[in-house]
Formats: sequence, C-alpha cells, structure tokens
Amino acid sequence: MKALPIHPVAFAVASLLTATCLATTSTNALHRPVLNVWLENDLMVRTDQHYTHGSRIAYLAQEHSLSESELRWDGDIARWLPSFGMIPTAWRPAFAITQNIYTPRDTDIPTVIVDERPYAGWLYATGSLLIRGKTKAGTDVLDYWAMNLGVVGPASLAEQAQNGIHSIRDIAEAQGWDNQLHNEPDIGIRYGRGLRYSAPIRGDWSSDFLPFAGAQLGTVQTFASIGTQWRIGLRLPDDFGWRSIDDVLPGSGGRLSAEHAARGFYFFFGVEARYYGHNMLVEGNLLHDSHSVQIQPLLGEFKIGVAYSGKHWDLAYTHMVRSKEFRTQEDADSFGSVSVAFKW
Repeated sequence: MKALPIHPVAFAVASLLTATCLATTSTNALHRPVLNVWLENDLMVRTDQHYTHGSRIAYLAQEHSLSESELRWDGDIARWLPSFGMIPTAWRPAFAITQNIYTPRDTDIPTVIVDERPYAGWLYATGSLLIRGKTKAGTDVLDYWAMNLGVVGPASLAEQAQNGIHSIRDIAEAQGWDNQLHNEPDIGIRYGRGLRYSAPIRGDWSSDFLPFAGAQLGTVQTFASIGTQWRIGLRLPDDFGWRSIDDVLPGSGGRLSAEHAARGFYFFFGVEARYYGHNMLVEGNLLHDSHSVQIQPLLGEFKIGVAYSGKHWDLAYTHMVRSKEFRTQEDADSFGSVSVAFKW
C-alpha cells in the first residue's frame, strides 16, 4: 500500500492560498481563479509498482484579456511568445508543485534489482502561462508554456513521505530506498497546444474532440507527445479536458461568471503516444553513477474517466493504463487518479 505524500503538499497549500488574494475582478469572458488538486496511486487499481504515487497542487490565476490596456510583466511575456497561427484573446499565469514516487515491483528486497527500474523521487515547481485564443477558422486553442525547477533524489522527500505514512498505518516499509537515484537538479521547459472541436447533440448535451501535441526538453525528461481526448456529457465546461499530473497540457478552466455557472457531468476517454529521448527516472542519474535500466522510448497511454462539473468545484476519477517504460518490464502499468478543482 502506498503513502500519500504530505510534506511538500502542506507547504504548497499555504503558498497557493496566499496567492489567491492577488486575483483581480473577472469579466464575463474570462475565467476566474481555480485551485486544482491531484492524487494518483496504483493502490486504486490494486497494484504496487513503478509509478506508485503522484500528488500535485496547481493554482491558475485570474485570466486577463490581451486587449487590456494595463501592462503586467507576465502579460508582456504572453504577448511576446509566438502564437503559431493562433489569434490570442486571453492569458493567465499558473503555479504548481508536484511530487512523484517511483519504485521497483518488489519493495521488500533491500538490494538493487538489476532488471527493475530504480527507486526515485521527483519534487518540482512549475511556473507557466496559459494563452487562450482561436484559429483563423474559429477553432478554440490553448497554448501552454512552462518551466520546471526541482530535484530528483533524497531531497525530493519521497522516502520520508512513503515510509512515514507506512509507519503510521503499520505497513511494512519499502526496503530499497538506500538505492535511490542521487540528488540532481530538474530544469525543464515545456510547450503544448490543445484544440477543441465542439458538437451539439441535443439540448444541453454535447461532445468535444480535444486533440493535443507538445514537447519537453529537460534534465529529467525529454520527450515529444501527441494524443487526443473525447468527451460527451451534459453542460460541458469551457475548458480543454480533464488532465492527469504529467499530461503535456495542464488542467485548465474555472468559472466564467455567475450566470455561466452550471452543474453538469461528462464521460471521457483519451489516448496518447509519447517518444522519449531521455528519462532519468528510468535511465538513472546524469551526473552520478546509479542503478539504471534500458528505456523503452515509445510509450502509449490510455485513459477513461468520469467528471462532475459544479458551480464552485469539479471532481473527476480517471483510470489509466500505461505501456512499458523499460525493456525488461514484464507488464503494462495501471493506476487511478482522483482530482478536484475549487473555483472562485
């Protein structure tokens, strides 16, 4: 059974709630602030291996119109970034803190398991800009620009988070954390683009087709990604789909205005193909000698889930199946994700 990391999350809650005081007054066309929280764990699907837990808290600030006369430094950056054919209409800054935990399949063995992935913890902060607009043909577009700063290794607090909760719950501790990856910095930049094609069905029922693509260049992971999500439901929210922690696009959305607030729900499924040029969490440290296994560069992922969209909060559960991440991996992995969005 896996632990739910609490140390970085507690710190993030205090920081992000303080940041909400900076939100400005919204208009009908702009999204208000939203606080997104994710917990992902393989315990939800009764497995105990590999990507074993992830937690993230993300604060998306008030959206601003690109036509506003007031100047802000982050707005200047949004105007400066390339639009790649999009006609931008709004932008918003965002901040997130994430902790992911990775272990081999058997956590009762204290020595290195040569054909299994290494123990690793990854703790990082992400600063980002989300820019919303339309193509010349009128299709909704979301661009995501982000930078990660963090650490892989003991400083990520993964061992303390996992075994601390195990001790409280009287569960056997994972025995191999002495073999985890060494401390090394995480520096990464990411760009992603999502599109939204909406189709009415009947009354308040509709569906969205949400293709996306993106790439990341970093010390921990370098990859390119392409995929899509499809959803169908009652009163779909004005966002670009529900996302898991390491999706190339973030969770977005938030309330537009009181008159636009409406309760609804939807079902969704998605597929993604990702090609890795580098993955420290599998291949081992860049600057130190460490345990490593040979990466499986092409990764596939399938997800299916259900989401409730309310006036002040959203709730979703997603089941994910991920293909093999390294050559000697025996089976694909699966895990569950519970996520909540609190909207102002």
